[in-house]
Amino acid sequence: MPHYWMGLRSLSSGIFDMSSDLAISSAIERGYPPAVLYLRNDDVVTTEVCAFNYFSTFLKEQPDAEAHVWLFDGQGKEVCYFRKDLGFNGQLQLMTTELCSNVSGTVAMTLLPKKDIRLRPGKRVTTGYYTQYYSQRHAITLSHEREAVVTKSFPTPAWMQTYLAKLIGISGVVLVNSCLAPDGEASGTARLRALDGGILDERPLPKIPPMGAKRIATLDLFPDAKRLVGSAESFALEFSGSNMASPFSYYEFANGKFSLHHF
Repeated sequence: MPHYWMGLRSLSSGIFDMSSDLAISSAIERGYPPAVLYLRNDDVVTTEVCAFNYFSTFLKEQPDAEAHVWLFDGQGKEVCYFRKDLGFNGQLQLMTTELCSNVSGTVAMTLLPKKDIRLRPGKRVTTGYYTQYYSQRHAITLSHEREAVVTKSFPTPAWMQTYLAKLIGISGVVLVNSCLAPDGEASGTARLRALDGGILDERPLPKIPPMGAKRIATLDLFPDAKRLVGSAESFALEFSGSNMASPFSYYEFANGKFSLHHF
């Protein structure tokens, strides 16, 4: 077993259990909240987590760090934990399929310096990292981290993104719940908008458990969207509510290629 699989314990099912050396809440308390991103591992797309030990740049005398990664399924259940020590200029390229070969949901990651830094009260250091998404047809898309995991519910502003109307049948949205609180369910409203701002349709969103995620096709949200958008070249989707990180728009092409972008 590779040396960097510290903290992982095999279950008879073949999936690693959630026992970890570091709880997410502990990382948040120490001032290093993990950032959360979408995780997708299935027969179409696989996810890689990539990071660099930037403490090598900022802490010349104590550059060593620890990478901690948690994987959650779509219902917010923690299914895998991973830890790796990163020395001077150390890097991480983690194919999450090596941990959970068929789990989609969210990934949360933090980098901690080996020697604690005294942070000013109220300050925090949010981990920067990337995820790369590989389709089985050799297309690659990536995303940088954006929001940190939080321990209390929060309101979600109105996030809106435009889409090409000619691709409406292969388009959709990925919604990620970045709240760790047991009662931090994500919920809200989806709106189909014309580019002049007019609301074409409005629907309640399915609820998403804490740390969960959901991928939803545009036509599943708005079955009548093609008629409503009509001959317009573009349309927009808007999402608001609570406990949602910035959504991802996506297109999933018939040839297996897949693209994903933050709102």
